[in-house]
Amino acid sequence: MKALVIDCAASCMHIAAKNEDLTASVSMDLGQKQSQKLLPTIDYVLSQLSLNASQLDYTALTSGPGTFTGLRLAFSALKAIELANDTPIYGIPSLSAYAFPFENFEGLVLSVIDAKKDQFFAAIYEKGKCISEAEDTTAEVVEQKLDKSKKILLCGPDAELFSNELMKINPDLKLVLYKSQPVPTEALFSMAESMIEQKKEPLADYDGPVYLRKSEAEIKLESQQ
Repeated sequence: MKALVIDCAASCMHIAAKNEDLTASVSMDLGQKQSQKLLPTIDYVLSQLSLNASQLDYTALTSGPGTFTGLRLAFSALKAIELANDTPIYGIPSLSAYAFPFENFEGLVLSVIDAKKDQFFAAIYEKGKCISEAEDTTAEVVEQKLDKSKKILLCGPDAELFSNELMKINPDLKLVLYKSQPVPTEALFSMAESMIEQKKEPLADYDGPVYLRKSEAEIKLESQQ
């Protein structure tokens, strides 16, 4: 299959394209410069495989939670391709994409993104199934939900930071942390194609990012009312 996938849920942006068995990918930790580099990088990875957007069978992205700006950028880019070429978009929950490579881990898999202000977006998985849905939460709350008798593998772009927070709370936890996290684009390809095989519906026109927190603008507006 021919496809394009994007992960902009955290500060490090991952973009990859595939043309049957060949893939091209780019990862950039650019913070606020994502908006300047997203479209040129999409063009670059497609060109490396002699592809153009009209040839794609599908696109996929991490649909949230994550950064407001990053999620909006990814949705905007893929919605433009959809409008121009009628290319289906598959939305993959961000924390599920990060946990996917570890679905056979014997224990709990804790997938996290730093949500700032001492908060984290976090979800807990076991044997590939989500057993605690994504929340905008704290390390203290998550620690209370963990089965302390099991090994706990931390994954996601901010796994190491969250591991440090958990160890401050409970140094006896059986934590497993890989310093190098898998690039999520391979998970996006696999999960999207599984959805296609199962004949699951792509995103509808009105579907957008999944936010677990109100934007700063919304919070400020509410405080003024």
